[in-house]
Amino acid sequence: MTSISPAFSERDFRKASASNPDRQCVRVARRDGWVEVRDDKTVFGAPDDVRLVFTEAQFDDFLTGVRSGRATGRCLEMLRRDDGTYVFRSTLDHNSAELVFTEAEVNAFLDGVNRGEFDRFPAQELAVGA
Repeated sequence: MTSISPAFSERDFRKASASNPDRQCVRVARRDGWVEVRDDKTVFGAPDDVRLVFTEAQFDDFLTGVRSGRATGRCLEMLRRDDGTYVFRSTLDHNSAELVFTEAEVNAFLDGVNRGEFDRFPAQELAVGA
């Protein structure tokens, strides 16, 4: 793992298979020991395209927590607002951005987590060995 998060490209980001095909979803990228989470309702690379950044170990701990029903206290918190939307934010960096998702987007993301869709991507394994 490098000490600085790599510059991810748009093609590095994956979404859950249960997500809407019309760009409304949580996207996750993994590379070189780092993970970024973004909202693809924003244009990639635009000033408002903010990301949550974690090490792979931190994000893998979050995935394990979600799967075991104990996601509280991990690197990523998902808070439900009174209006029914969810805010994603880092528990490690209190100055980090907040991402806002609908309940459907969060449900698709959680489905992907439970299916292992955000675990280390097979394509990354090939790229590391290349």
